[in-house]
Amino acid sequence: MKNDTQFILLRHGLPEESGCLLGRTNPPLTAKGWQQMEHSSASLKFDIIISSPLIRCQTYAQHLATKHNCPLFCDAAWQELDFGHWDGDSIARLWEDPEQAYGQYWHAPFKHTPPNGESTSDLLKRVTTSIDGLSRKYRGQRLLIICHSGVMRMVLAWLLCSTQESNPHLSRVQLEHAALLHFNTYIDEEETLWPQLQGLINPSVYLNSLMDK
Repeated sequence: MKNDTQFILLRHGLPEESGCLLGRTNPPLTAKGWQQMEHSSASLKFDIIISSPLIRCQTYAQHLATKHNCPLFCDAAWQELDFGHWDGDSIARLWEDPEQAYGQYWHAPFKHTPPNGESTSDLLKRVTTSIDGLSRKYRGQRLLIICHSGVMRMVLAWLLCSTQESNPHLSRVQLEHAALLHFNTYIDEEETLWPQLQGLINPSVYLNSLMDK
């Protein structure tokens, strides 16, 4: 039995209410968002689909599972951070209101938590716990996980061992709608998990660069 597992993380496309802080707020994809997902997933190869239960992920995941006749599992471990009282609010308004302390959270998310929301440490724990479990359950298989930008940034920070001292899951990496993050995990003879980053693709940025030439 192979001891490696391939992970492909696909961010959902453009949703309705995209100017708002969308954690557990649950708008559907726009027509453009659906097209973005179609483009990003067109050449992907996978054995199993795992999706955040939020409809901006789950609806397209169900479409792909039917199209490719493959299993689909919805897993709350892959849903976006719960932003508590900020959830669904205008991002611009949160920045403009100093009483909300959104700027403090943005710059130091491990030190500050959204009011009545989920901590960044808890997000990191639930995502990495899921990666470990999936790696052991689906050895030798290719997993497509449809999820969110906050989740993907946290996974990327974890892969690069850069989580506790700054704000890597917020501003240091550009992640467009329908972006793709590839990584593998390997489990050695002592059952220790070893992850390895394979690539990050922002399809819309790449297409726009071609159009500008």
